[in-house]
Amino acid sequence: MIAMLRTCTASLLFCLGLASCIEMAYQHMNDPSRDAWQKPKDVIEKLAIAPGSRVGDLGAGGGYFTWYLAEAVGPEGAVYAVDIDETGLGIIKKEMNARGIRNVIPIHAEPGDAKLPEPVDLVFSCDTYHHMKDRIAYFESLARYLKVDGRVAILDFHPHGFFSGLLGHGTAAEEVEREMEAAGYQKVAAFDMIERQHFQIFTRSGAKPPSHPLRATDHS
Repeated sequence: MIAMLRTCTASLLFCLGLASCIEMAYQHMNDPSRDAWQKPKDVIEKLAIAPGSRVGDLGAGGGYFTWYLAEAVGPEGAVYAVDIDETGLGIIKKEMNARGIRNVIPIHAEPGDAKLPEPVDLVFSCDTYHHMKDRIAYFESLARYLKVDGRVAILDFHPHGFFSGLLGHGTAAEEVEREMEAAGYQKVAAFDMIERQHFQIFTRSGAKPPSHPLRATDHS
């Protein structure tokens, strides 16, 4: 009985320690020092989000981009902070209360379903694409959550270097484009403003051209 109790206690401590590590990882991703290379304000500017828009922040994590998106959509808009991990969503909920933000809605999703409650104007994904399984099928299914002229923006790490290359925390821009085309999308813009990442925007094939002034490729 004592041995069993010790085992249970050790398991509980391990789980608590793991949860603490996960939360620390999210907090690290939210560190303002990330701004220097991530250039979040420039990213938001390139997205040209109209006030009142509905945006799905796919793989929101601890909310690093969520707050920038929330500012862009304004009080009449909505940002759905989508993640499969409750730890990150918990951080977002705490920050929502601390900031008094009312236009962010946390969504506890499933690996194969974003569970968005309504069609959105934009699905935004940063540092999430390389974690996803069966991406072609996922984005084929995701189309039901997009408005007719809705867009999907994907930022992911270039697959080179120790972290992004050897550990698999990155995806080649060409691979993203190829998979998105297979899922029924077409690329309408690409930016090389972030050294560590590629940044591409897609719409559904056959959808109306975006109403905002984006060129097919922009290397600004």
